Amino acid sequence: MRWRRLVTAALLAAGSLPCPGLARDEAASSWFDEAVRSDAGGDAERAFALYRRAAEAGLPAAEFNVAVMLDSGRGVEADVAQAATWYARAAVRGDARAAYNLGQLYQAGQGVPKNLRIAHAWFAASGLQAARERLAGLPEAPQASWPLDVAKPIAPAASERFGSGADGVALVWTLQEQGEPVRFFVELRALDSDGSHEVFSSFTDASGVFAKMPMVHGYYAWRVITTAPKSSSYVASAWTEFKIDDL
Repeated sequence: MRWRRLVTAALLAAGSLPCPGLARDEAASSWFDEAVRSDAGGDAERAFALYRRAAEAGLPAAEFNVAVMLDSGRGVEADVAQAATWYARAAVRGDARAAYNLGQLYQAGQGVPKNLRIAHAWFAASGLQAARERLAGLPEAPQASWPLDVAKPIAPAASERFGSGADGVALVWTLQEQGEPVRFFVELRALDSDGSHEVFSSFTDASGVFAKMPMVHGYYAWRVITTAPKSSSYVASAWTEFKIDDL
């Protein structure tokens, strides 16, 4: 299964695939270009450090490359769980390759809990031919009757900080396979001196969403509510706080 992800990594490192979003931030673009040169020159460790820097600035192509290198253990110690988070961050920004790779991880239960319904959602979001082939051969998810599990928020993590120059925040979580189809309702609130107010909310079938919002300095909190339309039941995660300021 993993060879498909590694072939994509080799092509991207060689500059054979498009890199969307490079014009968004001049510094991130510069780090990314330097990373590609280091990668092509055989210095994978330096390439990873530079990709990571550009990824933390919000560049989807860099987020994808960070995920691939963590997935394969090239230039950094392999960590499939971290790779899944970076795939998700790129996928919610529209990277079809990242959505496809993340779907594979959920189908296999590598780095994330096995969840065929979430795998289906990411394959459907990808739209690549390989993803459509995966969808056609995806087994049926289990049908059972048991209480819903609470989704686990992954990113932003508690007390994580973001710069105010970005155009939004990727919200990422995981959930193990459930006995019935579920949807996720995501809430993001700004924490004010006298309470809070909603800045973003959305339903999704996947395990991540991009909250496009003004990046105003301050503290924010988000949570995921797992809903089961068939049984009309739901469970909510705890709120996770993060901060937007000048890094």
